[in-house]
Amino acid sequence: MFMYKLLLVEDSALIRDVIVEMLHDCDQLAIENIATTSDEAINFLNSGEYDMVVLDIELAEGTGFDVVRHTKQQDYPFKKPDIVMLTNHGNSYYRNLARDMGVNYFFDKSLQFDECMEIIQQRANTLN
Repeated sequence: MFMYKLLLVEDSALIRDVIVEMLHDCDQLAIENIATTSDEAINFLNSGEYDMVVLDIELAEGTGFDVVRHTKQQDYPFKKPDIVMLTNHGNSYYRNLARDMGVNYFFDKSLQFDECMEIIQQRANTLN
């Protein structure tokens, strides 16, 4: 069976734990790696293919936008993953910037967390 491979980029241990717990029952989904900085995420992205990257804007070092920029480069070595931005910065400036950069999904952590988890599970289920 095909596993939908996800890279989670989130520096808050609490949020990471909640995401992992909420996605635990999705049999088709594998959280392959977890990064807390943009450099860590980029290293993971350079070493293997992912179907989806779920990321925050503000990280321990760097930003989620650094990671998005990396996946959009001409020489990115793999199929471009779906990008899901899950952030506390749900204002229109960041929402528009994310859209302009090609982010597939943009969710406000405080208002749309459950909706975000549903979309991730739907994407994993539709590819199987």
